[in-house]
Amino acid sequence: MVFLATACGGPKTTDDPAAQNVIDAASKGTPAAVAAGTCADKPDWVPIYKEAKIISCTSGDVAVTGKRSGTVIYTDFATPSSILTWSKQQAMASGLALSIEDGKSFSAAQGDARTLRVMAESGTARTNVTVNWGVKN
Repeated sequence: MVFLATACGGPKTTDDPAAQNVIDAASKGTPAAVAAGTCADKPDWVPIYKEAKIISCTSGDVAVTGKRSGTVIYTDFATPSSILTWSKQQAMASGLALSIEDGKSFSAAQGDARTLRVMAESGTARTNVTVNWGVKN
């Protein structure tokens, strides 16, 4: 495991994957505010797998829908099915109801108040995950 942590930017200093990515990026000269993106705006009910390496976080208000929405893109060493199963459990535990499931992704919602879509696919040595979320303002 030390080899993997070293290969990904240095020794692990925190259990928070987003914070670790900021630390890794800052150690390479990227300002912490840039490295952090807008993950701080991500609602608590949006599931991010435990060993995730955050690639991108974006969010903003969408005037047409009246929602705040965002996307988190990350990679993880777990299998796509493990990530989807865990993410689905987290979504259901937060009060979302499963809408669509196709084996590579699922969508869940709580009426029109909250929406979630999680997609996971195998990549080179890692699983690539995209999480889209929306919440009514």
